[in-house]
Amino acid sequence: MQQAELLRYLREFISFRTIAGNEAAKHECLDWAIGSFLQKTPHPLRRGDINGAPYVVIQHPKPKLIWFAHCDVVPADDALFSLRIEGNKAYGRGVKDMKGAALPFLLAYRDLCAQGIDTPVTVLLTSDEEVGGRSIPALLEQKVLHGPVAFTPDTGANPTIVVEHKGAVWAKLEAKGKGSHGAWPWEGENPVLLLAEGLKRIAEAFPAGGPDEWHMTVSPTEVAGSDAKNKIADHASCTLDIRFPPTICATEKEALQRVADVLPQGCTVASFVSALPLNTDPKHPMVQLYKKIAEDVLGTSIAIGREHGASDARFFEAHGIPAFLFGPEGGNLHHKDEWVSIRSMLHQYEISTQWMKTLRDL
Repeated sequence: MQQAELLRYLREFISFRTIAGNEAAKHECLDWAIGSFLQKTPHPLRRGDINGAPYVVIQHPKPKLIWFAHCDVVPADDALFSLRIEGNKAYGRGVKDMKGAALPFLLAYRDLCAQGIDTPVTVLLTSDEEVGGRSIPALLEQKVLHGPVAFTPDTGANPTIVVEHKGAVWAKLEAKGKGSHGAWPWEGENPVLLLAEGLKRIAEAFPAGGPDEWHMTVSPTEVAGSDAKNKIADHASCTLDIRFPPTICATEKEALQRVADVLPQGCTVASFVSALPLNTDPKHPMVQLYKKIAEDVLGTSIAIGREHGASDARFFEAHGIPAFLFGPEGGNLHHKDEWVSIRSMLHQYEISTQWMKTLRDL
């Protein structure tokens, strides 16, 4: 694989503004992916959508692996949908999460299909991971997807083979008050002040900690209050991103209750999206096979570990399919300086090629 070709495809891939709500761009992106990488597959290609989010799947009749990725990205300024190169780093929205992570495999799959090599891999591209991912659980329920193990290159900045993720809950914290004119605050009860007290208690009870601490975290994200500058609202709210290890909370309900227990009277919290933890045996034969191939390509040892984030991998475990992750080096996911290592992407192409050839011969 030549670097110039890799970057040409990466430049095209990230140019699609595949953010939530832009279903036209998602369809265009999947059209492009099919035409660029999947046309020569010997197996039927299925397209569809789940709740408006398009997907494409190539289901091998006897798969030894389900490979999956998502083409949607979080919103960004227009400039970030153009690729920028600085030395070994490529910058842009989705270069790491996860268009640049998916691209090496797609190129390897294309090249092996062109050589007439039938790799025993089911390939899935979705477009709703960044908003909670409803496609994969639906496809698993419909029996569209089946296979003994699943893999995605959708990792964070940690250069490890990931077999464990925290559980996740997106919840709405709401504070109730009494509305009034902003000039006569004594006539109302300001819910923003109550919300602030709730957030203060959450910060004290669930400190951010550091990357080496495997603990429960609660991150306030989206805040909403009055719809006018001179109006005290009846209520104020904040979205909470809750992450919990299964050793601390066995269920989403338990994690949510821990938050509810610290809130002042007048504040409530309710879940609207949840995700189970991922916990795959690091000694699983497919994990060990991938580890050996990756170490042979990279010429160095690779750790097996865990990440604080969550991915669509969790849905497979819920259906008894172990899943794991390993992606290219990169960082600053969801930030304006999101980057991926070009050299690492080229290594990922070699790893994917050798892995699929090995799976064919097993």
